[in-house]
Amino acid sequence: MAPKKSTYVTYNEGIDSRHLHLGNLVHDYQHPRALEPYIEKAYTDITEPAPSWATSAQIENCALTLGKDSENEERYRVVAAEKTTKLDIKEPKEFFNEVTLASDEAKRWIRARISAAESLEDQGHAEPEIWMLTGLILMTHATWTSLSSSEHSFTPGTPAPFDPNGVSAMRRLSVSDGVKPTFGFRATEEAKNVDGSTVHETGKYPGTKGWAARWQKVDVLTLPVGKWNSGIRNQFMLKSNADKIAVLEMGETVAQNSNLISGSSEEPEDEYWDAFLESAERFY
Repeated sequence: MAPKKSTYVTYNEGIDSRHLHLGNLVHDYQHPRALEPYIEKAYTDITEPAPSWATSAQIENCALTLGKDSENEERYRVVAAEKTTKLDIKEPKEFFNEVTLASDEAKRWIRARISAAESLEDQGHAEPEIWMLTGLILMTHATWTSLSSSEHSFTPGTPAPFDPNGVSAMRRLSVSDGVKPTFGFRATEEAKNVDGSTVHETGKYPGTKGWAARWQKVDVLTLPVGKWNSGIRNQFMLKSNADKIAVLEMGETVAQNSNLISGSSEEPEDEYWDAFLESAERFY
């Protein structure tokens, strides 16, 4: 049997859901809050019915595999919750054309970023990519566990292979809710075995966080200004170079999840990104 595949990138500590919305645009999907992303506001209150371009599904008693523990590759990290919300954009290309490119704020962000990238292309840095958030898995008051198992196989970004009773048992192992994420056992030594797996560490993350996201790449093509076609939404005049335009389309590339989780939450910091953000602000 072929191994399961996932189109979701997972996050070891979860991401605060307050500004994590379908349609967000980022440069670094591993750190989606970094580098001043574009925050889409078309669907911000997930307690409301989903708009026509999106789907929203409630999943009870769900466990999600985050990935292997980089400090011990025999262990996997799994997160579970009683309440999980799965959000998706139905047709990303249509959304990009009809919602993103209809927003003046989004177009200003895009034009500033592609102009900044063009102005710094002689610095030898890879051109910044643009990724759209097209799928999201949110969990409320999630239980985080580090476990090992000889009976189950785990694929990052897919449901963990536990039945509902196993998920419930895993959640009961976590420490009580608190203001901050906490780690440690509430259970006795005999209770650490759950559905054929051994739980080595567990803790609780209060609040609602994004634990997995699907990111789809926006393709950027630079052309001579003579190719400009007035009235086409996905064309942008570069503020950094009057001789060039950029044409943007929602591509087919979907970000891939790493099998190993480093646990690092550090954001990218170097001289290039500092210069990039300064240039983007100037072109905004």
